[in-house]
Amino acid sequence: MKLPKGFGGQGIGGYMQQAKAAMARAQNLEQELQAERINIDKGPVKAVFNGQGELVSVSIDKSVVDPDDIEALEDLIVGCMKDGFTKAVELRNERLSEIMPNIPGVGGLGL
Repeated sequence: MKLPKGFGGQGIGGYMQQAKAAMARAQNLEQELQAERINIDKGPVKAVFNGQGELVSVSIDKSVVDPDDIEALEDLIVGCMKDGFTKAVELRNERLSEIMPNIPGVGGLGL
């Protein structure tokens, strides 16, 4: 029987050690992501997200608060929200790939 890539010469024992180490790190991942800060700057609209994609703060410059052009402000806010969430997902994926780089099958899950 051919073993999956990543088992190498370690056998099942080595794989289990890798899996245990990955699980230990994964248990702390949510706390790590909660502590991360992602700054998004759309000029007059700035936002800070944590690594879980939650909005921490938002700042809007008075110059873009125009009662006759609310749509422009709304577009800037939506752009900040999208960018913040996208960056948080990228950060999570990066951290997951650090935790589980050699575990067969995990890389293709798109986590």
